[in-house]
Amino acid sequence: MAGTRARTNSAVRVLVVMAVELLVMLRSAEAATYTVGDSTGWTNVVNGGASFYSSWASGNTFNVGDILVFNFVSGQHDVAIVSESDFSSCNTGSPITLLTNPPVNYPLNTTGTVYFICTHDSHCSQGQKLSVTVGTTSGPTTSPPGTTSPPGTATPPGTTTTPPPPPPSSGTY
Repeated sequence: MAGTRARTNSAVRVLVVMAVELLVMLRSAEAATYTVGDSTGWTNVVNGGASFYSSWASGNTFNVGDILVFNFVSGQHDVAIVSESDFSSCNTGSPITLLTNPPVNYPLNTTGTVYFICTHDSHCSQGQKLSVTVGTTSGPTTSPPGTTSPPGTATPPGTTTTPPPPPPSSGTY
């Protein structure tokens, strides 16, 4: 009987370990964190000029649940969420949300395109602007640089996304 109990306990331990590993894998498939501009960060001085951030965005796939991290120097840059027309014209006067305390962690909570600019000086017209199109998949179809994750899973039909919470005045969104 002692041998049977030992085998049963061993089998239970194996199942528990496998269940925990599965949960960890599923959690990693739920969301990805992207550092905007990778090691360059969020700045107006970039190699590649005005196309730098659009090129960076085109190399990534963004989905509901992902997080964008904007790293920048406080007082020299900010992150403004703006309309498409304000993005196109670099109108810094009427941001939807203005975030000033780095790093800014911005969760992508809804599908569609989100527009970001820097409101300092002429930074936006120098290329410090980013548009991100967010898909419905709940995880990355490609892993961000330097990370690995299992393939994402599709959002079940009939699932709706929750609108983002009211924005804070600055810092983590």
